[in-house]
Amino acid sequence: MSDRSVGSPGQSDVRGTQIRSTQARGTRAGGTQARLRLVRRLLVLALPFVSACAHTPREALDREVTITLLQTTDFHGALESDARDRDGRRIGGADFLSAWIDKERSTNPNGTLVLDSGDVYQGTALSNLTDGRATIDYMNEVGFDASAVGNHEFDFGMDLLLARMDQAEFPFLCANVLEKKTGAPPSWAVPYKIFDRLGVRVAVIGLATPDTPQVTLLENVKHLDFLDPVATANRLIPELVPSKADIVVALCHMGGFQRNDGPIEGELVELAEGIEGEAAILGGHTHRIVSGSVDDTAIIQAGSNGRWVGRIDLVYDRETRRVTSSSTNITTVYADSLPGESVLPDGDVTALVHRYRDEIAPTLDEVIATAPNGIASNRIESQMGNWMTDLMREATRSDFAFQNPGGIRSSLDAGPVRFADVYRVMPFDNTIVVTEMTGDEVRAYLEAAARRGDTLHVSGLHYAVDFREPEGARVTKLVLADGSPLDGSRTYRLAVNNFMAGGGSDLPELNGRPTTVDTGMLVRDVLINGCRTATSAGRALEPVVEGRVVATMDGSGQAR
Repeated sequence: MSDRSVGSPGQSDVRGTQIRSTQARGTRAGGTQARLRLVRRLLVLALPFVSACAHTPREALDREVTITLLQTTDFHGALESDARDRDGRRIGGADFLSAWIDKERSTNPNGTLVLDSGDVYQGTALSNLTDGRATIDYMNEVGFDASAVGNHEFDFGMDLLLARMDQAEFPFLCANVLEKKTGAPPSWAVPYKIFDRLGVRVAVIGLATPDTPQVTLLENVKHLDFLDPVATANRLIPELVPSKADIVVALCHMGGFQRNDGPIEGELVELAEGIEGEAAILGGHTHRIVSGSVDDTAIIQAGSNGRWVGRIDLVYDRETRRVTSSSTNITTVYADSLPGESVLPDGDVTALVHRYRDEIAPTLDEVIATAPNGIASNRIESQMGNWMTDLMREATRSDFAFQNPGGIRSSLDAGPVRFADVYRVMPFDNTIVVTEMTGDEVRAYLEAAARRGDTLHVSGLHYAVDFREPEGARVTKLVLADGSPLDGSRTYRLAVNNFMAGGGSDLPELNGRPTTVDTGMLVRDVLINGCRTATSAGRALEPVVEGRVVATMDGSGQAR
């Protein structure tokens, strides 16, 4: 919610204008990366002189100034990309993303901030196997000004997060976190940073999702409390404006949704309506493209994996000290040249990626299996879910194995399967946890997933869920894999990943049960061993969908 006033009568007010573009405007000559980087570094050195304009007589300054915010989010270590759009054009890749950011920044070089909304380095073998170093080096090379702290920043523990923060030449911002033991913010938690752009003081506040304990390993964040982001922002903004800042931007690892340029939905709306005095919100976490405004607040969310760049232009009136208009734009990062334009990959970033890839190439490029038809993944039953849970059950000699759909991050294409491909499927260092449950407890566990509108991938049993039914009564069928009934009083051995065992995705926590044991086996290693075993036996990977999970959706056609 914003209390900004508009300009004088007759002044153009384009607040809320939404431009969903697939081509960036402007040009960039090929082969100029080194010169552009030199110019950018000179601009950084010149900032003290730019800041001096705050002491320049007001009449000597333009009344209106444009502040540009460029955003990426949920990069997940996607330094390399073979993704394509619906027309088959390749999109993404760190070298092209860097070039597109330079292109966008060049239209307002002294008035631009480059920001990321979190989940930056976890997700690919190239980034994970270098402990995130490769991704932070890339962000340093591009010249990011700040990043939010995403839930996946905690995936590898605090020591590694602190190391990446130390490596970064930009701050990771997080205002809404406290240490449980002291009740004070952790020493690493920088709540905001104020940037001077064209004499306008821009305060960027970092906000993490309060769901972080549910969407990362609880063990890594159990010492932290994540506070309400709206209350946090509303406490900070009066301290910042007008004494320290002119404009406030919320850089959030919280997300929204938008269909066909329609209204924005989700947590970003709650932030816009609840926060008082912000000029813009940059969202993340849901991996969706969002562009528009809510309650006079400009909002963008640039998808994920470096395939899009978001842009907000804020027009600030120095005399009224208000943002009088704004526009939003999402640009697709095409990895080729467009007619009339020349967008070439950033040679410095290309070299950086190649250097890190050479470091781990022997591991990444090893072919460990073949999947002649590919292995598809989706949120209900899938070939990938069946294959993964079968291997988990076999490795632990369990009766059943469950896997949350959100933990599977990719499908496998038809053909050779490399180590790197399996890493894309399971980038998390999740271990397998085993426990004992009665048949009735197994049913209750599946009901807990259905309460959230979810199903689980399963091995060893088949079940049906009807989301039209009330909570607690949505599992309408539950039988063993051979079709015999599940005995409610019998004790079964169940395998899940440690994210689920810790209560992730709002599932019942299993770690406190006396029979619960963390095997220490990585789910990813079980997949790799499954590939190697099949290859040694002369078999290809050919899992099938066989009716293990049948879901009846609600009236909206959605599981939720």
